[in-house]
Amino acid sequence: MRRTVGLWALTAVLAVAGVSGCGGGEGPSADEIVARTAAETGKVRSFHFVFAIEHVPTGGTGLSLTFAEGDIVVPNRLRADVGGTFLGVPLRSQLVVVDGAYYLKNPLSGKWETIEAKTNPVAFFDPAKGVLGVIKGATDLELTGSEEVDAVASYRIAGKVKVSDLTALLGNPPSDRLVPVELWIGEEDYLLRRLRLTGPVAASEPEDAVRTVEVSNHDEAVTIEPPVQP
Repeated sequence: MRRTVGLWALTAVLAVAGVSGCGGGEGPSADEIVARTAAETGKVRSFHFVFAIEHVPTGGTGLSLTFAEGDIVVPNRLRADVGGTFLGVPLRSQLVVVDGAYYLKNPLSGKWETIEAKTNPVAFFDPAKGVLGVIKGATDLELTGSEEVDAVASYRIAGKVKVSDLTALLGNPPSDRLVPVELWIGEEDYLLRRLRLTGPVAASEPEDAVRTVEVSNHDEAVTIEPPVQP
C-alpha cells in the first residue's frame, strides 16, 4: 500500500560563510569554526542521530514525526525508531529508507508498508540540499562558549538562518524571516555534535517551537537494507 506522507520536520541548519563572528582573541572565530565544520562533517559517511521536536502541533493527515532515533548512511539510507502521529493518531513505529524507497512498519499488523514522502529524512546530511548545503545562508555567527556533548568538548555557536533556506528540509512556506540556530561542534575534530533550531518556522507554529538533532558515532560501520516481512 502506498500512502503520501508529510515526513519529517527534520531539521534545521548549520552555519557558515561571510558574516561577522566572534573575532579577536586566541583560537578560531565562529566563521572559521563553522566553515571547517562544514568541510569535516561533509566527509563523514554515517551517523547515529536523535531528532526531537517540541511544542509543534502535529498534522492531521499523513505521518507527522516528533521524534526519531537511528542511523543514517549518506547519501540515501536511514533506519530509525520514530514517534508522532499518523492520520492524527499517536504512533510509535520503525522507518527504513533505502535508495529513495520508504518503508514504515505497521504497528498493528507488524508488516512493512511502502509509503511515499514529500521530503527525505536522509537529506539532512546531503551536501547539496541538506543542512550542510543550507549553512552558507547563516548569518550573525557568534562563539558563545564551550560545552560538553556526550563527553566531547564542543564549541557552542549561535547564529540565524532564513526560513526560506529551511524549506527543502522542512517543507515550510518560504520567508525572509530569520530563525535562531545553535551549533555544538567538537573542538578537536570539528564535527557537528548537536544542532538546535528555535522559534516558529511556519506561521501556524508557536513561539516556543524547538527542533533538536544530536549527532554521534561518526563514520562507524552501519549496514542498512530494505526490511524483510515477518
